[in-house]
Amino acid sequence: MRTRLTLEEKIQIVRLYMKNESFATVRRQWKKHFSTEPPSELTIKRIVDKFEETGSVNERERSGRPRSALTDKKLEEVRNLLEENPNISTRTGPALVEMTRSSYKRAVEENGFRPFRPYQVVELTEDDFDRREEFCAIFLEMIEQNPALIDKIIWSDESKFMLNGVVNRHNCIYWAYSNQHETIPVLNSQLGVMVWLAITSSGLIGPYFFDQNVTGESYLAMLKDFLWDKVKGRRMLFQQDGAPAHYAVDVRKWLDEKFSGRWIGRRGPIEWPARSPDLSLPDFFLWGYLKDIVYRDRPATIEELRDRITQACAEISIEMCQKACRSVVQRFKACRDTGGKQQL
Repeated sequence: MRTRLTLEEKIQIVRLYMKNESFATVRRQWKKHFSTEPPSELTIKRIVDKFEETGSVNERERSGRPRSALTDKKLEEVRNLLEENPNISTRTGPALVEMTRSSYKRAVEENGFRPFRPYQVVELTEDDFDRREEFCAIFLEMIEQNPALIDKIIWSDESKFMLNGVVNRHNCIYWAYSNQHETIPVLNSQLGVMVWLAITSSGLIGPYFFDQNVTGESYLAMLKDFLWDKVKGRRMLFQQDGAPAHYAVDVRKWLDEKFSGRWIGRRGPIEWPARSPDLSLPDFFLWGYLKDIVYRDRPATIEELRDRITQACAEISIEMCQKACRSVVQRFKACRDTGGKQQL
């Protein structure tokens, strides 16, 4: 049976967790610091929760005035901290100003700060606005004429999942008095896996893993060997963006044959507007949601990364897919009504 944790061990647990935000990683790194068996994830969670609630890992009750009291001095400390470090997390912030997590949150609110999430954006050209507005108007007219159409669209895309992590806009928060629409760059790395996925109102199709970068040839092979068996006979519309592999002559010929008059893309029967990830369901919802799940604990190998992606896809319910697919109507309306502006 494991002996009671020492104060030093409890402090190290908090330090490791604040650095990695993963109970499993704390256990893996335990041997680097101690010769004892690592505590269970439940024990680690209890210690971290206690620290975040009380600002201490001690078991004994503390007497006197709590150090997290919202004095003018503490409010000023929090204000200065957030003005100098707007990206600081709600886990690290309380420790730096020696406050409980609950008191820290109240101090943030009393100082007038609000959390905002940055977005990945693409700069639009002058012609893009008209094309985006026109596309949304055409799409919305189709939905108005046939409301059931929204549940018969296959929204597809590829994304590279990096082994060493990825910029995740869903976990990337900055604090400010007003929304500055902060943006973040897209990171590139060679070590990872390229994944194709499609989302429909009846669930996900995929994942499909490409062995190398996506080419017209490999993309067409995926459409023929993987996608078609899953959708033939269902009279679906197929959507893709204007990536070079999607624009290959053989790909467009195949789509014209299998989805005659029923595909959305570059030079398709329904023209997809360039530089519009904010209108693409995989871009504005699916990839970010999946990466939140996949990178809860950083994968150590490519095989583990593939397994994480497959498991994450299995966690997305049909109800969630249906809600996400139907949400594009409001997004397209907003784009049309604002003259083709980006929908962040």
